[in-house]
Amino acid sequence: MPDQFPDQLTAWIEATLAEYPTAEVQDRLRNEVERRIRMVTMTGVRAGFTTVTPYITVAEIERFLAFTKEAFGAVETFRSQGSLGGTHCELRIGDSMLMCGGGEAVRGREKLAALHLLVPDVDAVYQRALDAGAEKVSPLEDTPYGARVGRVKDPLGNRWIIATHHGPVQEPQRSVTPFLVPPADALGLVDFIKAAFHAEEMGMYKSPEGKLAYAALRVNDAVLEFGEAPDFPQPVFYLYVPDVDAVYQEAVKAGAKSLNSPANQPYGDRVGAVEDRWGNTWYIATNLKPE
Repeated sequence: MPDQFPDQLTAWIEATLAEYPTAEVQDRLRNEVERRIRMVTMTGVRAGFTTVTPYITVAEIERFLAFTKEAFGAVETFRSQGSLGGTHCELRIGDSMLMCGGGEAVRGREKLAALHLLVPDVDAVYQRALDAGAEKVSPLEDTPYGARVGRVKDPLGNRWIIATHHGPVQEPQRSVTPFLVPPADALGLVDFIKAAFHAEEMGMYKSPEGKLAYAALRVNDAVLEFGEAPDFPQPVFYLYVPDVDAVYQEAVKAGAKSLNSPANQPYGDRVGAVEDRWGNTWYIATNLKPE
């Protein structure tokens, strides 16, 4: 991701901002324009993906695929078989991607997720999820922050926070946003992701006792949300970055345990893997574009 822009692009930004009356407005708009340009010009990300993609593994993968298609209109964009006979699939829900793997090879080692799903009509999608076999976790309710929300658990155990916002949604939040909910020290997890992946804080709210109630971090063109509660999944993420080797080293330096050093893969990505001390797994990758 570039730190500086070419002279011609910089001149265009300055000329455009000159039309606005105050330095404060100009500075705010300049930061926003430069942020959006950086998102567009990111390198190392496979076409169609954003920086962070949840990776769900379940033994009954066909059941999971059927549920997401029926409940959320998921579209299967890719499928392959691994060397051990497992299935790898990629799904699109709205403007977001999910990776999922499954088969007997992962039985007993499933990795589930908690996901925040933004939809135009939460009542209809919530009912479709229940009709498709989801378990009700909380009923639909209107919140003080301008959203209507319901929570379900799918037949495989993944948690879905389904919502419609009645006002604007802060960019770059997308149709599916991962939710990380460790049982303790969520503030430490937030600090780790800032240090390891250069995440930027979008908002943070603490309880009177000083524990994290809610936080949102931006990682390039993706958002991660955080809470703190027992009995939530320890998820897996596929993280696209411009330089996998550098980010892998930063993650280890920030306290993550190495699972695999970066190596080129036959499907065109260079990938390394780490596990943070909260049990979350991060596949750090750079897409190797052909010469």
